[in-house]
Amino acid sequence: MKKFIYTTIALGLSYLSFGQQLTFNSQYMLNPYLINPAAAGTNEKVNIATSFRQQWAGFNDAPRTQMIAFNMLAGDNMGVGGTIYNDVTGPLRNIGLTGSYAYHLDINNDSKISFGLSLSLTQHVLDANSFVLNDEVDATLNSGNMKSLNPDAAFGVQYFGEKFHIGIAAPQLIENKYKFGNDFEEINRHVRHYYLTGAYRFEINNELEIEPSNLLKYTPAAPFQFDINARLIYSKAMWVGLSYRDRASMVAMVGMERGQFKIGYSYDYVVSNIRNYSGGTHELYLSFVIKQGSSRSSFGHGSVQ
Repeated sequence: MKKFIYTTIALGLSYLSFGQQLTFNSQYMLNPYLINPAAAGTNEKVNIATSFRQQWAGFNDAPRTQMIAFNMLAGDNMGVGGTIYNDVTGPLRNIGLTGSYAYHLDINNDSKISFGLSLSLTQHVLDANSFVLNDEVDATLNSGNMKSLNPDAAFGVQYFGEKFHIGIAAPQLIENKYKFGNDFEEINRHVRHYYLTGAYRFEINNELEIEPSNLLKYTPAAPFQFDINARLIYSKAMWVGLSYRDRASMVAMVGMERGQFKIGYSYDYVVSNIRNYSGGTHELYLSFVIKQGSSRSSFGHGSVQ
């Protein structure tokens, strides 16, 4: 009976993990470092950012994510960064931190290539009290939390210039198992992801620019997915944008930059069947930047990009 209950919980955990293994932001185009460790230091600014995301508002046990991240140039050709995050989906809470290092190489006067590596440590906490059991025979499942502490790593490459970037990243390289107990380990594990990103900023006139971008996502355990994004930027200080996330949502974005501060808001309108139960997803992004160096090859999160 105990093994049956463990297996049932494990299957539920597997469902949660499949849908929400990694923290996610709709406004990642404001801060490429959130997707790729190779972006650390590429805009030659100290960037401190935080975001608050409430997914599927009105839906019980919907994912909620809070994150704070920084990255900066450290020396002529190096970048460092780190994140702390708290991600909750139903009975599963992920609390983690990452540290990143990137090395930049000059390609020519207008572009560089960066190689980045990040190491992470995540505490997964499964709230056993959230499960309703018909059998009270196993007291260990009726109270308390089950915990699993997992290290992991990510690798990325980014080719970038003042107005563009192209990058690939592979988070969850190690594919560790959740270590909640022997009965869980073969069913639940991290899955390696693969990201391909790209963006280019076109100047329309002295005040208007448009920036199309994309994110392609692949995991062996899920269908291929893509995002198509575009932002219209006015006077390098205000922007509006739209995104389409394949089979998932339409995203509207608005934001502004004033001095060293930047604020962005996004709303995800769900296009899948879950829209009948959800009020959409709200996300707030805030950042503070301090200029470093010459910004010759800056791209991304340091200015309105």
